[in-house]
Amino acid sequence: MSNRVRRQHTVSKFYLNGFADDAGRIRRVSLPGDPAPVLSTGDASVIKDFYTVTLPDGSLSDFFERAFSKIERPAAEALKLILSGTWPIQGEHRKFFATWIALQYLRAEQIRQNQKSNNAEMIRLLVGVSGKEALRSRIQEADGRVVGDEELDIEWRDLTKPGGPDMAAHANDHIRLLMDLLPGTAAYLNDCQWTLFKFNRRSIITSDHPVSLAVAPDYPAWQGVGIFTADLFLVPLSRRHALTIQPKNLREGVEIPDFAISGSTKIAQSINQETAMGARKYIYQHPEESPLQKIRLPQPVMRDRPGMSNTDELIREEGLFSGIPEASLRAMSDSSPPGDRENGMTIDDLPWPISGRRRPRADG
Repeated sequence: MSNRVRRQHTVSKFYLNGFADDAGRIRRVSLPGDPAPVLSTGDASVIKDFYTVTLPDGSLSDFFERAFSKIERPAAEALKLILSGTWPIQGEHRKFFATWIALQYLRAEQIRQNQKSNNAEMIRLLVGVSGKEALRSRIQEADGRVVGDEELDIEWRDLTKPGGPDMAAHANDHIRLLMDLLPGTAAYLNDCQWTLFKFNRRSIITSDHPVSLAVAPDYPAWQGVGIFTADLFLVPLSRRHALTIQPKNLREGVEIPDFAISGSTKIAQSINQETAMGARKYIYQHPEESPLQKIRLPQPVMRDRPGMSNTDELIREEGLFSGIPEASLRAMSDSSPPGDRENGMTIDDLPWPISGRRRPRADG
């Protein structure tokens, strides 16, 4: 298909224009700080074929890249209203903008990498709990052949190593997750409380992952932060505006309306620091300003961020439930609620070969 769109934006161009100069140029700062070229917003945040999906017949489609533009157009109008002084936005404008924020969060490269990491961790746990002999049986059943000890050792080490097996990120899986979560996330954000921060002199930055999820300082470090567990969504809107979105707290019977507030230097630094820490590879800023002073820049996330769960004690060559009589295991299973038994997954349900896995070489 010769007219397929291949240069695909992971951050909306209309949004990046709010951080650019009058010529539509923006400075891209590579983490952890340099180089920092100036380029057009049309060339920023572009990844070739990032949302291109593979159809059942094997052909490639840019359908979702084009579909996203239908969300972006009304969202751009809503953002234009905000930046021109209309606040709060209401009705359809608010719904359109909430949908775009949800899309911008879910479409980001880090979400795809997190999905891949979670899949690898799930495979590691499934195999590790089952044990080596169960893995041997699964491979033999799927391949219809005998699996020797040397091959089994190689497969076991790879599948149960920290982080799980090396998996390829696939656009189809990412799009499926995005479409599942987008309606509910958009509705959730629309129902939250929105606060607009305006800055007269201080410059606000954005990044390749511009929607940040923040939690309180005492939030458990081992517990992952998700859409419905975050205390705050932070969205830089332009070099002079930022938006925070918070779940409504109705425990005291008081609903706080949307409001706007003038931002201080301290607030600007706090917003910029949170945005920088949420970046994957790049910071975007106005080319003629210096908003990164006093901002600590992280290292780029060139590989997947490690998961927070610790399942090492569950990974055993003999299997987690070795030594427990089969009758006892059967009784434990029979005592589980029917829904749990139907939705449970065992190593027998593991597809083999594992789709998207980069298998190890025999020589390691």
